[in-house]
Amino acid sequence: MDEIDAVGRQMLVERPLLTRGRLSVYRDTTSKDYWFPRLNVTLKRSRTDTVLWQWTSHDYPIDYDDMPPYDTDGVLEKYFELDVPLKTPRGLECVFSIAGSDHQSSFVDKFSAAIYLYPKSLEERGVEIAVVDFVNGFTGRSLPYFVRCNFPW
Repeated sequence: MDEIDAVGRQMLVERPLLTRGRLSVYRDTTSKDYWFPRLNVTLKRSRTDTVLWQWTSHDYPIDYDDMPPYDTDGVLEKYFELDVPLKTPRGLECVFSIAGSDHQSSFVDKFSAAIYLYPKSLEERGVEIAVVDFVNGFTGRSLPYFVRCNFPW
């Protein structure tokens, strides 16, 4: 059921709880360094130390016996469940930390990471929480990057 408040914003009266999430990463490169870049994503409540979900693509130093996080098709999808269901995405903060690998000559031509939250099923309509998009790519020499995205109140 939808209502419109006095300012004209749409408000959901019976909003479903957000319980699941998806991290989507797209990486386009001709570099053979499948470990580049190292990505750390932290989803937390703004103005608090409450971490709702955190993930890192790989440890440092790199254990080359493990499978690399990025494969040849350039797409990485990570699904997760929240320990605490959220009534609203308002007041969430997502921090993307992007670091290099063992090779300063590594590069990506394009890199994009986005995080979405969903109600009970990933089939339902989700909410895009944060996106970081490097359409011109970056090199190992230009890192680290820290990008903080706040979902509006």
